[in-house]
Amino acid sequence: MKLKNNIFFGLTLIVIILLSAFAHQQNKRRKIGSISINFKSDGPKFLSPSFVNKLLIQNIGELSSETKDSLDLSRLETLLENTPYILNAEAFCFPEGTLGINILEKKPLVMIQGDNSYYLDNFGSEFPVSESYSPLIPIYNGELNSSNKNNLLTLVNFFNEDPFLKSEIETIYNKSNSFYVGLKSYDFEVEIGGMSMILDKLLKLKVFCTYQENNELEKKYKLISLKFKNQIVGS
Repeated sequence: MKLKNNIFFGLTLIVIILLSAFAHQQNKRRKIGSISINFKSDGPKFLSPSFVNKLLIQNIGELSSETKDSLDLSRLETLLENTPYILNAEAFCFPEGTLGINILEKKPLVMIQGDNSYYLDNFGSEFPVSESYSPLIPIYNGELNSSNKNNLLTLVNFFNEDPFLKSEIETIYNKSNSFYVGLKSYDFEVEIGGMSMILDKLLKLKVFCTYQENNELEKKYKLISLKFKNQIVGS
């Protein structure tokens, strides 16, 4: 009796293994019927689901002729990440045969406006200006050399950490190793200088803007310099 039970359980186990293997092979041979594209964060800005769909189909052929087993998901991810506006891409297959794509677009931090205009993201990556989407970000005027690039990113990030300053910063340029910032609500230009003591400088700027809002100044300043320690110089 015990021998019969062992044989029965053994045969049952073999059948289960064979069915699982068969189901696995059938699942791998299942043809891709559609693409599900999901844009992370705030949704698509520079790209559209139809653009991504067309790009994928052009590179993997008609989906109806592709099977899950034949798709190289890492190749698809690399293909998408080579698109200038994509920071990260994830490709995966659903059991029912749908190709899933998760996309995280690059987020522009500042626009560099010169002979060749482009965006910079928080990592310093350059990517083209888009005709379909114009983000509300500061504009840096002039050519940007490599030595000033990190300082510019740091400066914009410090402005962005403060809601008031983030809403005000509009333009930036560099002259004689000093950054100059134009604000949206004020007529004067702000000379930041270098990046040393930047938090103190921005605090002085906020204090000056608040003072001007609540008091009528005798003189209308065209330039406010923050580069001197413990003082604001207007001209």
